[in-house]
Amino acid sequence: MAKILFDIAAGQPPAEWIDSHLVMEISRHIFSYAVINVEKKLLQLRFYELEARNSHELAQELDGIITVDEVLKMPAAKKTFVYNFPESQLVPEQYFNADTSNDLIELLNGDLNKGVTLTESIPGTDQYNVFRVPADVHHLFQRSFADAKYWHYYSLWLQPGQQQFLQQTTSLSVMFYPNRIVAAAVKDSRLQLLQSYTYEAAEDVGYYLLNICGQLDLAAADTPVILSGMIDVSSVLYTEIFKYFGHVELENNDAAAATPALQDYPAHFFSPLLKLAACVS
Repeated sequence: MAKILFDIAAGQPPAEWIDSHLVMEISRHIFSYAVINVEKKLLQLRFYELEARNSHELAQELDGIITVDEVLKMPAAKKTFVYNFPESQLVPEQYFNADTSNDLIELLNGDLNKGVTLTESIPGTDQYNVFRVPADVHHLFQRSFADAKYWHYYSLWLQPGQQQFLQQTTSLSVMFYPNRIVAAAVKDSRLQLLQSYTYEAAEDVGYYLLNICGQLDLAAADTPVILSGMIDVSSVLYTEIFKYFGHVELENNDAAAATPALQDYPAHFFSPLLKLAACVS
């Protein structure tokens, strides 16, 4: 059964909701959304933790949320849902072939998880994103939000306006979710890796990040690491990362800092979702 981890209302009057934009993020274990107005002010932010064991249960759990969540029923002027599923492959434009997209996903990820294969061109780049999402989930969101647009998380994150991490020649950016991270590694000002990992213990995260550095021949002590999402600086998880990396910083999101309702939380905590909302607004 889904449970709400965070429920933050900015307390804006109804007039502020006119022409609002609802941005939803869907993954296997988290469903979250942010509502922002035309001035890009946050009106509502809500995080659900999901307990589904398979794709069918995931669709059922999400259907239950959509049925009872009053904010999702409000007539937002614009709606966007963003898939954050790990089965994704970036393909240079010259090698992209829509007819072989499903074969590519099955070759790289296997065919155990059945779903629908989708493709999209990443604006401002010469790449396509080929990705797979559970079919029941995709049909649910298309049916429930018929006028909405959809994207994959990686596609939005890679758009030029969002690539602050490329400002450094070498960097490792890590976005935290409950028991999951999304890591992006940059070397020589070029993206080398963008991948999701699940973890159970803090040591798992340390291993993944050190392994990435080993694969790309990066010196952990000299590589800047930028953390965002649900990580607490007083946690064992943060301490584990700090043991191996000499330049660790927390991403400071301007939208979070400027929103009174979020000032009780660390500025980096909701940065991934807020960056998505800013990207598609």
